[in-house]
Amino acid sequence: MAIFIDALVILIVGLGILAEARRGLFFALSDVFRLTAGVVVGFAAYSVFHRLFHSYAAGFVALIVAALTIIMLVPMALRLLKADPTWGRTFAGRCAAGFIGLGFGLVTAAQFVPVIGRSQRGSEAVMRSFLARPLAETAPALYYVADALNLDFPMLRRAVDFEDEGRNGRAALVERINYTRLDRSTCIECETPVRFDGYFRRVGVSVSPRFTCPQCGRRSDGCQTFEGFHKMYARCPVDVSEALGPIDCGVWPNDRPVHPKGDCPVCSRSIGGK
Repeated sequence: MAIFIDALVILIVGLGILAEARRGLFFALSDVFRLTAGVVVGFAAYSVFHRLFHSYAAGFVALIVAALTIIMLVPMALRLLKADPTWGRTFAGRCAAGFIGLGFGLVTAAQFVPVIGRSQRGSEAVMRSFLARPLAETAPALYYVADALNLDFPMLRRAVDFEDEGRNGRAALVERINYTRLDRSTCIECETPVRFDGYFRRVGVSVSPRFTCPQCGRRSDGCQTFEGFHKMYARCPVDVSEALGPIDCGVWPNDRPVHPKGDCPVCSRSIGGK
């Protein structure tokens, strides 16, 4: 299967180079403009409709309609204007267009890799693939971009409940969490502000945030902080610990489960308190 994935990457990238080289530099640049504009306008429409109707579906419909409108209107306008400068069809122009096509092909292939890697077999094949593995390494970059733009897209999470962390539990669309903004959240073990280390690829193509407490060294995906636990599971870690006993992170295990110490800075709950 790894060979098939390599062949698919080569095909996608090759088609991107060929398509843009045939069209020439002028139209390749227009493709960059219309795709960029389509994404920007689409995300803006998503944000507006999502906030107006409090519905992910309404936001996605708005995104698709707005993005496709921009993407389709630009070439229609160019045809009406009969724009096709000769400099775009020179040998140098077509070579430059090919480089743009290379970029399009790599971006497109990078979107397919996480989809293929969702299954256990696909994930193993991606890691054995000579071409897909480097693309998988770029996956964390998308999370940093989403955090920087603070996109309110939903995210697919397998651990809907804390008890399923680190396991293949049921998956569901949930509100996306800006983990970057959880930097300096409160450690449940020693109440020290933790450090956000960044996003890291764990198993196959799966990506997870990682936090580390500079005082006690406790690591987690955010669930070992009071604020992170509330954001991720809409529950207090104190309540969960009282029901289950000492807790630990299932994604970045510490091998020392603990009861949360002190008062929760979010809801003021504490072990044995009210």
